Amino acid sequence: MGFRQVVQVGLVVSDIESARRFWAKLLNLEEPPIIETEEWESTRMTFRGKPSRGRAKLTFFKLENVTIELIQPLGGPSTWQDFLDKHGEGVHHIAFVTEKLDETVKRLSEFDAQIEQSGYFKGGGYIYIDSRKKLGAILELLYYDK
Repeated sequence: MGFRQVVQVGLVVSDIESARRFWAKLLNLEEPPIIETEEWESTRMTFRGKPSRGRAKLTFFKLENVTIELIQPLGGPSTWQDFLDKHGEGVHHIAFVTEKLDETVKRLSEFDAQIEQSGYFKGGGYIYIDSRKKLGAILELLYYDK
């Protein structure tokens, strides 16, 4: 089903440059590059069922067992901006890679989980599932083109 290995923990931050510097110092690693999500024409992002031009800056610390993703919203409706507005900075999601996307989404519906945001990136896509009511977390399902 795709729930055997956590591949990423995502944190929403208000200042990615500062957060990257602190995490690099803590982890004793070089600061990874910061990228920006692409425009809607490439991502086809939806937020709560509606197309959205919300974007973000991202950086990834790839550790031996998990990747820490830092996310700074760049405006527009998105799960990242919504989280920052309501909760401030903090852990936004736990990510899993799944190959059976439809089955996994269906399974999560048993836990009153709702699709909050989805989109594409070069080589794959993602779906954020709000499962906070029963599981206490937003889950990200990552999938890759074959």
